[in-house]
Amino acid sequence: MRDVLLDNLKFVLISLVIIGHVIEPVIGRFDWVKSIYVFIFIFHMPMFAYASGAVSSRNIDNSVVNNIVAKLLIPYLSLELIYSFFDYFMFSRDSLTISPLVPYWILWYLFSLAIWRLLLPIFNQLKFPVLFAILAGLACGINRFDFYLAFSRTFVFFPFFMIGHYYHLSVIKKIHNSGIIKIIGVGFIFVFFVVMLVIPENLDFNLGWIYGSRSYSRLGVDWLNGVFYRLLVYIAAIMLGLSVLSIIKTVRCAGTRYGEDSLYIYVLHGFFMKSLIAMGFYRYIDKGYKVVVLMVVSLLLLPLLRLPILKIICGNIMNPLGSLSNGGLARLVLHNQPEGNYSSARLKSRLGIGE
Repeated sequence: MRDVLLDNLKFVLISLVIIGHVIEPVIGRFDWVKSIYVFIFIFHMPMFAYASGAVSSRNIDNSVVNNIVAKLLIPYLSLELIYSFFDYFMFSRDSLTISPLVPYWILWYLFSLAIWRLLLPIFNQLKFPVLFAILAGLACGINRFDFYLAFSRTFVFFPFFMIGHYYHLSVIKKIHNSGIIKIIGVGFIFVFFVVMLVIPENLDFNLGWIYGSRSYSRLGVDWLNGVFYRLLVYIAAIMLGLSVLSIIKTVRCAGTRYGEDSLYIYVLHGFFMKSLIAMGFYRYIDKGYKVVVLMVVSLLLLPLLRLPILKIICGNIMNPLGSLSNGGLARLVLHNQPEGNYSSARLKSRLGIGE
């Protein structure tokens, strides 16, 4: 049975994804727009990772790996190819670039989610899995891979995936059994947003900190300051994320359906956003009120991208091999292991982890 609260959360998050991306090209023109943009990006992808972790299995068997291959890796490769051709023709590039090892724009999330699900059973063997995930998120800033294999984002957002997996049920129980926590959550969201809105000096920093895609050296700091700043971003994301969770309904509402189909909306909305940029649409967005109208109108993509015909098209894009990719292709590339979950002892033995 689906977790209605998570679907409602994903509705809020996918709405923020659309708003964030539709205003991104004009954040340099209006300080208040940049405030909204930064506010959104501090927590919306961390909370998507949280929601994904909450519904992921820590077991590892053929069916789980088949699922990861069929529902994440094959769709990722298909979309990577399609987005690459789309970008080439829409922007009249001099050459076609297809680089599955460097995920195209929003597709990093599919790739990272596949890695998170593979890492989960490994980290589950550790005594403090969430703590080690946080340490990995802090340590990855020392790397120089950045966008390659979505390395930086994968580990920067991995702690939120792990928090969602291990603590979602207990967090929700505590939050929704306390009226005072909801009041505090609303207050924190309001104060945080107002402070960002009225003091634009707070936004004078490298946006790479909230993208999670850059190494510390590329962000212009040494590793010690980098760890400190990333911890601050983590704290802000966790506080905002918990505050948002505190006001999410636990019963179905008008937006629940969009949360259920958030993945379709996520992978399709990029085509619309890139089209607006390619057509020069943003040269007309020169007034503040136009940005407001654009944000409101952009939310029409929610029902539009959920139309049955588009869901069918997206389903075929994400599953181009049909039944072959529905477990069949995974079985072709996996060693023929007997079905069933690996026991903790067996997994530790395979990984070389002592008791």
